[in-house]
Amino acid sequence: MSNTEPNDLEDLVDYLARTTRLERGQAERLVDEVLSFLGEQPEPFVRRRHLELQRQGLSNDAIFARLAQELSRRRFAAPAYTTRQLRRIVYG
Repeated sequence: MSNTEPNDLEDLVDYLARTTRLERGQAERLVDEVLSFLGEQPEPFVRRRHLELQRQGLSNDAIFARLAQELSRRRFAAPAYTTRQLRRIVYG
């Protein structure tokens, strides 16, 4: 929350600090984390999740099927990627 002008996010931080057990600094960090999560774009999401799922030992076929499913539930408006498009995001 580096912006010094009052705005809706400052109001949200104030609200969280007032209605929860969070201190103001904790509420600011929470809002920053949520915004970061919601601000992730489809391509970085695909790369990050592919690596996470690969580390869990899933096969690429299982990973790409899962990625397609997860993308359809995300807040960003991701197109319906084909398996080939997902592979291109991951491997270039």
